[in-house]
Amino acid sequence: MVRPALRSRTKKRKIVRTPGGRHVLRILDKKHDYPKCAVCGAPIRGVPKLTTREERGGVKMPTRIYGGYLCHRCLKLGIKVAARKLAGA
Repeated sequence: MVRPALRSRTKKRKIVRTPGGRHVLRILDKKHDYPKCAVCGAPIRGVPKLTTREERGGVKMPTRIYGGYLCHRCLKLGIKVAARKLAGA
């Protein structure tokens, strides 16, 4: 019997023929998508598509404010709005 964690039907399953002629069931990981901006939904530049915990270990996120959360366009717009609010007050 397969591990309980792999029994979920949300996991992808694929039947593979082995070199010995047997057919075995392989349980595949889900495909991951690029991180998206919280405001506009555009893919965030500088952040790769991450699939496994090992790959996430060596990735350096953008160091600007809201790096990895907002895209550069939305961040620029937010800074402009905040600056104009301060100047008008």
